[in-house]
Amino acid sequence: MKTLISLVLGLLIAGCASTPNTAVNAPVSEVERDYILRDRNPDVVPDWVKDFSKFKREGEGKGLTFYRGESGDVSDKIAGCDIASLEGKKRISERVAALITDKIAASKAGMLLINKDDPNNPGMRRHFQDTVAGKSMAFLSGIQEFGQYWEERDYSKTGGNKRVYSCTVVLSIDDKSLEAALKNTAKKTPEVVEDAQAKKDVTDALKDVDSAFRSYSSVK
Repeated sequence: MKTLISLVLGLLIAGCASTPNTAVNAPVSEVERDYILRDRNPDVVPDWVKDFSKFKREGEGKGLTFYRGESGDVSDKIAGCDIASLEGKKRISERVAALITDKIAASKAGMLLINKDDPNNPGMRRHFQDTVAGKSMAFLSGIQEFGQYWEERDYSKTGGNKRVYSCTVVLSIDDKSLEAALKNTAKKTPEVVEDAQAKKDVTDALKDVDSAFRSYSSVK
């Protein structure tokens, strides 16, 4: 009888020891949130997916700036990663536009960004910045893809699609290319306004646009 009990206990201990640690070796079919994860690449989730803010803090300051783009859920993997890459480029253009808008806001031309009838409404400034961001897309260069991560998800358990993809892309741009995009966009920014005097005020405000980049690069 003792021999039988010892044999059973031995099998139980062996069985527990051979069970994988799901926290470390989680299978790709594990349930996460409201979907089942069917596949992913790379198999180990990159640090920049887990905590992008920390990744930026540790990786920047070496002549590079990082931007992330996400596709959301899409039906095609390749198209999803293309969308994510485009979203990352939009983030870069938004940064360029924000630097230009801040520069103008601190100048005589800053009145262009204020709605006289509703000074606390940021709508006019946001519209101006979005328009400048659109122009800056034409001047983006030197962008490199730092990393790409995608997942295949199954939402059928909650009544959704059985196969969808989500892609995240991280892009890098060197300081020289970012500064060039800023300068070239600044030259085109007066085209955003129609009034002749306003155009002159914007041009004057952006003569020293380099200072906006210096301030940004010193604190990023």
